[in-house]
Amino acid sequence: MEPAGFDEQLLGLKAGDEKEFVLGWPADGQSIYAGKQARFHVKVKNVQAYEKPELNDAFAQLVGPDYETLDDLKKSIRESIEASEKSRLENEYHNKVLDALVEISKLTYPPVVIEDQIDSMMQDTDQRLRQIGIDGIETFLRQTNQSEEQYRERLRDEGTKIARRNLVLSEVVKQEKFTVDDAEVEARIRQMLGLEADAEIDESAQAVADMLRQGAGRNMIVSQLLAEKAINLLVALARGEEVPAPGEHDTGEAEAEAADSAAATEDQPADAETEEQV
Repeated sequence: MEPAGFDEQLLGLKAGDEKEFVLGWPADGQSIYAGKQARFHVKVKNVQAYEKPELNDAFAQLVGPDYETLDDLKKSIRESIEASEKSRLENEYHNKVLDALVEISKLTYPPVVIEDQIDSMMQDTDQRLRQIGIDGIETFLRQTNQSEEQYRERLRDEGTKIARRNLVLSEVVKQEKFTVDDAEVEARIRQMLGLEADAEIDESAQAVADMLRQGAGRNMIVSQLLAEKAINLLVALARGEEVPAPGEHDTGEAEAEAADSAAATEDQPADAETEEQV
């Protein structure tokens, strides 16, 4: 990352101009160059300016093929913001409900539970950094002048909170006897692929779908669905709603639709569906 003042050195230069200057990084900064100075030689290849486009139907059509008018674009943006805010508020409420349950629960677990959660958070950070062009978490730690242990300690409080929430959810799943069937897994895979329930999976997405139907991919989906069922139950209880007794919960909309279909063709035997419980 360039030191402070780099951009100011370029002000007023034209295409073809060259300039040399020396800048330094503060000694107490987090850069790998903290406390050092560097000489820069800059040659301007071209100069571009940002021109604010006129907000009209033509602009909307440039944004994407789904927008014929500016009103279409505005509506889409509004709906996206509303959906994002609704999701944020729901997650916030879910976490409050979970934290309240954690607070009154007696949890006993080995230290490795927290370490495993921190490991998972480190892996997630590594993947996100690579997606934005940074060569993994090791490079990030060097650039921010941190050791891995220091960064793990920064994650510990949040990791502990997440791990305790997960322990509570796992116990709710166990006590309520929640299960996940094949139809629910398949419905979630289609949702992840952005497909309608009755849409065919094309060849390009088939490999991803197959990966998600087995092994670690399937386990991830099953865990997500079980956690969602547990959270929905806790939210219903927090709102004072009536809930089914343990073991009497619906197995999901996907199975209900399959049952309706089977009832309509009762002359044909229904295939048995496997159930998984974590």
